[in-house]
Amino acid sequence: MSIAAFWPQPGSADEPMRIAFPSGMNGEVVVTMNKAGLASRNGLNAEFSAFQYGPPMMEALAAGAIDAVVTSMMPVASYAAKVPGDIKIVAMVNTGGHLLLVPGGSTISDTNLAGKKIGVSFGSDSHLDLLVWLREIGLSGKVDLVNVSPAEIPTALGNGSVDGVVARQPQALLLQRNGARPLKSWELKYVSIVRARFARDNPEKVQKYLISLREAMLYMATNADQSAAWFAEYLRVEPGLVREVAQLDPASKIRQLDDANLTPTADDRKMIADRLVQAYEMKLIKSAVDPKTLLDPQ
Repeated sequence: MSIAAFWPQPGSADEPMRIAFPSGMNGEVVVTMNKAGLASRNGLNAEFSAFQYGPPMMEALAAGAIDAVVTSMMPVASYAAKVPGDIKIVAMVNTGGHLLLVPGGSTISDTNLAGKKIGVSFGSDSHLDLLVWLREIGLSGKVDLVNVSPAEIPTALGNGSVDGVVARQPQALLLQRNGARPLKSWELKYVSIVRARFARDNPEKVQKYLISLREAMLYMATNADQSAAWFAEYLRVEPGLVREVAQLDPASKIRQLDDANLTPTADDRKMIADRLVQAYEMKLIKSAVDPKTLLDPQ
């Protein structure tokens, strides 16, 4: 397990709620919660851990080292397939995305992808979306997919070891600024999960966590420059890069707390069910997962 950052936060003397996030745009809401002091203001003693990407974060969850995660659906699907009933989706948070990119001078298009090498982080939502799209355009098994960690995506595209990459935001926008050309984009809805046992044993903490998440979403929308600066400092990128990507999120338009709705809508529930089916069909998980086990109270 590799923890990239750890920020203890003062609070009450009780056992802290341990909250984790990866380095995609889903991390901004957690960084904002921490930096704006929202958890402590709501009486939640919280510790925050940052991970480069999903798999090591979920390993920490399985080991009992963290209690809650803000992530996307593939890490959730992988975990739920391996440890049924151990986690619950408690919130729908912000929205991000990822793009299939090729070098600016490349002549590659979706009509001549066959035989090309595409770098993608295996087991991620980027991997799932790429597989589903290749199936849709009749190229399943005809494109050489290469496993590249998120941190190595820019290097792989730059040194020509692959013909294209799937990069998540804000990395994708940075690559575009450096001349990469997008071929395909996908929206990515982020969720928060909590260990089911933790939720049963600590309902008050979970409620304080959800209130803090809502307040963080509002803060991101109404204090966008400050929130972007905090997250950019963590990512070590230009704040304007984070701000530009964040403005693409529909949640950036909220202006009052009531607009920060965390409850899964009918569309959200369909998206979750579809992702679970796709992950199983594409053999990224070995067992089918019933969405009710993630969404419905026990």
